[in-house]
Amino acid sequence: MDRLAGLAARGQPVFLSRNLKQENAAARETAEGSGGTWTMTEARQGTDWKWMVLFPAVSGLVLGAAFPPLPLGFLSYVALIPLLVSAQRLRGRAAFGAGFAHGIFFYGATLYWIGWITPPGMAGAAIYMSLFRGLFLWTFARVVRRYGIAGMWSAPFLWVGFEYFNALGDMGFPWVVLGNSQTAYLWLIQYAEVTGVYGVSFWIVLVNLSVLMLWRNRARRRVWAVALAALFTGPAANGYLALKNDPDEHAVPVGVVQPDMPPVAKEYRGFDYNFGKLKPMTAEAAGLGARLVVWPETAVGYLEGELYRHHRERVQAMVDSLGIYVFTGAYRLEVGDPVKVFNSSFLFAPGEGISGYYDKTRLVPFGERAPFPEILPFLRKIRFTGGGFVGGNWDSGETRTVFNGPDARFSALICYDSVFPGFVRSFVDLGAEFLVIITNDGWFGKSSGPFQHAEAAVFRAIENRRAVVRCANTGVSTFIDAYGRKSGTTGIFHPAVLTQGVAPRTAKTFYTRYGDLFAQLCLILGAVLVFLAFRRHTVDTDHSILPPDSATSADRAPEPSSAAEDKAMPFLDHLEELRWRLLKGLAALTVGAIICGVSSDAILGWLVLPVREATPVLKLLGVSPVEPPVKLIYLKPMGMFLVKLQIALVGGAILALPVLLYQLWVFVAPGLLTTERRYVTFIVFSSSICFVLGGAIAYLSVVPLSFRFLILIGEGTGVDPQFDIGFYIGFVLRLLVAFGVVFELPVAAFFLSRIGLLTAQRMRRGRRYAVVIGFILAALLTPPDPISQLMMALPLVLLYEFSIWVARVAGR
Repeated sequence: MDRLAGLAARGQPVFLSRNLKQENAAARETAEGSGGTWTMTEARQGTDWKWMVLFPAVSGLVLGAAFPPLPLGFLSYVALIPLLVSAQRLRGRAAFGAGFAHGIFFYGATLYWIGWITPPGMAGAAIYMSLFRGLFLWTFARVVRRYGIAGMWSAPFLWVGFEYFNALGDMGFPWVVLGNSQTAYLWLIQYAEVTGVYGVSFWIVLVNLSVLMLWRNRARRRVWAVALAALFTGPAANGYLALKNDPDEHAVPVGVVQPDMPPVAKEYRGFDYNFGKLKPMTAEAAGLGARLVVWPETAVGYLEGELYRHHRERVQAMVDSLGIYVFTGAYRLEVGDPVKVFNSSFLFAPGEGISGYYDKTRLVPFGERAPFPEILPFLRKIRFTGGGFVGGNWDSGETRTVFNGPDARFSALICYDSVFPGFVRSFVDLGAEFLVIITNDGWFGKSSGPFQHAEAAVFRAIENRRAVVRCANTGVSTFIDAYGRKSGTTGIFHPAVLTQGVAPRTAKTFYTRYGDLFAQLCLILGAVLVFLAFRRHTVDTDHSILPPDSATSADRAPEPSSAAEDKAMPFLDHLEELRWRLLKGLAALTVGAIICGVSSDAILGWLVLPVREATPVLKLLGVSPVEPPVKLIYLKPMGMFLVKLQIALVGGAILALPVLLYQLWVFVAPGLLTTERRYVTFIVFSSSICFVLGGAIAYLSVVPLSFRFLILIGEGTGVDPQFDIGFYIGFVLRLLVAFGVVFELPVAAFFLSRIGLLTAQRMRRGRRYAVVIGFILAALLTPPDPISQLMMALPLVLLYEFSIWVARVAGR
């Protein structure tokens, strides 16, 4: 330890590793019995090919095998472990190089099909994407080096943050998002209607971490086994309840035409050849009862303009004769200065002609448009692909279109559009009742590309709870219901005609309303962790979340301190310190209040949602919303102002909660021992998470059920429910804050156990009194209705039982 302190004093790196060989015989026996301990050893000064290349390569190849079309999605649960282990051994450029190597092998295994179009493009894509993987491992290794074992839990936040960041801008390429490996396990991914596909990526990284801890931490193997089981049990239970839903009765009969036209021949032979293949297949679909028939991307070349009028007339004549709608992909030319060319889609309605069009918005970087055309316009003159028809000079659409189809409204995504979750949700938010994806994946050849592209649509269905109709020129074509279940799926490179009823929906999911909120929070939190990890050390502090396995009560023994530390701080200095902590907390509260005040309208819409429609929890319980919806009014001239002020203050306090907790901790930390102060990261982080979790449970279940109970009491009395908006917002915010505070119980139990003020045995002896106190607290903290009181008292009792386990673990 003296050598370790010397290294730290000189600024030389120290690192976590499992090193049992350097212990003496007695220590080795103890370590082997407990599974080893995490110890600090000097970081490797040289590079080791095993950590730099072998482990990252194995991780990349195994992870690549978890993606479609191989049915090996379960490999993703362990594929990241070699990469995470490498991060513990490497730092700086070595860590970046290992992450880059992982990316090269992973993207080489999953994106090799780009070579069918452009071999240089495939190499460029793999190198570009691998840079992000290198940045991930570099930052992750830095966080682990700074925070020790606690830093390992930054992995899911950093991973999702980089995945989300990689989907932004003209260079966005979210093709093989980690969550996409799980589309075969629908019962595990239904919560994507809240978090999006990025929530599943987060979950997979957590599973890898839990397996790693189960393997490396023998002393707590039972704990990690329970944690791993819980990681699967929660999503599985949610998926079971979601998949029990019966199919919607109302359905629009839709037909899909997969003509299997070779991409190059389709371009050279022109409209007559293409229409000659499409027309009889469309008639077949109409004969099977389809009212809307979908053709693939760019199925008929150009349609608009006087030069192509006969193309439109022939399609319209067929539509009128069959009495159906036809939706097709085609090119659109916009004459002007400059001339613009779009990859578009058109809806032909019987007796009307073209009733609407949509221009493809998300274009493949370099393949369809050179990125940053305003900054680098010369790139548009360069042909980056070998296909001859996509030269980086397409124009991007600027509008979202919702088509009025037969008995339902729908929106269409063209090829690459469909892999962007946040972009797709914007169409549903505008009113699309089902989605259509048209594509031409023939360019990918007989490879994994068409299957990867098709599986991404499963998440678009689950995220928005919208049926998806997928029509591909050469396959894969399929129908996907709102829960991700596919039917009528075709293979690749053969013609096919499919017909099926598609159920339109109008309800919006949490993801549809708020988009990638989960991923954005991960990005922000990951950025904060990286910033703190790269900040210069001011205090030599052990930030481990949990103590080493060998830690005993001796860790809490008094420690020798210097004379400066023994010197008592005068009372006035205490007041001065308190004043500064209060000012910093007030500054954070002010910033949070300003943010929430500016966003008060959006927050207000979110808060009134539980009484307007069923939340996901109510849907799982089979509870419908109150009909008609409750009318909210304000009765005083200042009513709405006070409501928004209340939202700003309470919301600001919630946003500032991590800062407030940190300021409180810093104020009381001088009165604690060094071994007790090392839990600052864990306390602040877990307290914030528990508060948010409690508030979410209140919002999703307690608020809607309580209001439904209160409203149903008045049914049959002839009195219509109308609530003052001030009363309602106060009711909701009171429940959110109360549940957030109650859910802090496990964190408090952990801290009090670590400092020796609480034991699991003492908590077990007081169980009877705790139950009574829990019901009393529930009555005091919640409004005077039995539903909210019971829904707080029961979790409080369960949290107390969970806190007993936490105290037992923390007291070891």
